[in-house]
Amino acid sequence: MLEKIISYEIKRSIARKKVLVIIAITVIFEVGTYVALSQVKSQALLSIIQPLKSVLWIAGALLPQSLLLHFIAISIASGSLSEEYEQGTVDFFLTKPLSRLSFATGKFLGGYILFIAVYGLMLTISLVMSFLLFGDQTGLNYIPALFFLVIFSSLTFYSIAYMLGEIIRRSNLAFLAASSILIGSLLIEAVLIFVSRLTDDLLFQQIAIVLPSWGATELPFLLASHIPNASLIVEAVEVFPIIAGTQLEAYLYTISYSVSAVFVAFFSFLKRDIPKKIS
Repeated sequence: MLEKIISYEIKRSIARKKVLVIIAITVIFEVGTYVALSQVKSQALLSIIQPLKSVLWIAGALLPQSLLLHFIAISIASGSLSEEYEQGTVDFFLTKPLSRLSFATGKFLGGYILFIAVYGLMLTISLVMSFLLFGDQTGLNYIPALFFLVIFSSLTFYSIAYMLGEIIRRSNLAFLAASSILIGSLLIEAVLIFVSRLTDDLLFQQIAIVLPSWGATELPFLLASHIPNASLIVEAVEVFPIIAGTQLEAYLYTISYSVSAVFVAFFSFLKRDIPKKIS
């Protein structure tokens, strides 16, 4: 029965116009990035791009990681349960021989599998475009690890959005709340880094590392910085200030936030009353 809920969630999400818009944005974003890079005429910029041609696949793989991917994760997860409440279908599903735990698990996994597919599309486009426009690419052996770290680090805000969708039970409010946590966390992180550099006090950086945005956005960059000849392009696509932290810290904070959010979401779904419909 679990696989049927997973399949249902994927089909339901794809049928939503919101997800179709996300896929369209994904294609436009990736193709636009490489077309823009290929049309650069400035000699100064060309002198920078030329040595990086063989690793430009990294631009498309990592550029969405700072913000776009997390908004996609939030968009999918925030509506997973909340839209069922709004449509009054949760009560219908639970009249069948299906436990609450199986239903919530299937919804969570179905949305996450869809998110993985969206990022897989992004990565595929980045590889195709980089090969077509800039020739042979190097460092491709890092792709499996980088792919895993991107989808793993995205669990933080995917889980937070899923939790808020269950607690608030209204898709628009859940999306706004999760997005506010993402943006707020990033802004606070940037301020803490600025204060740390201004006062030369590393305590502020340590506080910034604890925020949910740090592990969610930095984990893939910590690996990508070790790809040969890629340090410059990694710095270029890193939208927010870099904080010195370790992969272990990023793993631990990502797991902590994700597990905590999922626990709260499942506890709420298992214990609270299920309304027939929320308007």
